[in-house]
Amino acid sequence: MANIKNISFIGMAGCGKSTVGKKLADELATSFIDTDLLIERKYQSSLEEIKQKFGYKFVRSAEEEVILNLDISTKIISTGGSAVYSLKSMEHLKTFSKIVYINTPLEIVIERINTGQERGLAVPEGLTISEVFAEREPLYEKFSDFILDGSKNLDEKVSIIKNSFFDE
Repeated sequence: MANIKNISFIGMAGCGKSTVGKKLADELATSFIDTDLLIERKYQSSLEEIKQKFGYKFVRSAEEEVILNLDISTKIISTGGSAVYSLKSMEHLKTFSKIVYINTPLEIVIERINTGQERGLAVPEGLTISEVFAEREPLYEKFSDFILDGSKNLDEKVSIIKNSFFDE
């Protein structure tokens, strides 16, 4: 796997960035980082707790800081859903990775977010998931090098990424 490339996943909370990223990294036997987990580790709190304590803009700036400290040594990266609000972050990721947008239908995102834990969405209070999705979708499309159909099953998604970016 000497010719490995770096992949950064972007998309809404609940779209599957971490799940796809972990499985891909496992199958390729390479490194994986979830920027949300890096933030939670740094502040020793969940994203939701950080957002409640410091506000959504703080979460976004913490995410930018974490992303700007990444480099080519991390092969598979799962970003937080709000990473696309930082032009600096997106430009930095593009210097060493291909950016893959996991385009998961809104209904699936809502189902996953509502059945999961508090997701710490870095958005102003009062916005619905639908409004956040509508606001972010053009940004995900703008910054992506590749759009992955998030309605496919996990194995299909991983297979598509491997076949599109990695030499077997």
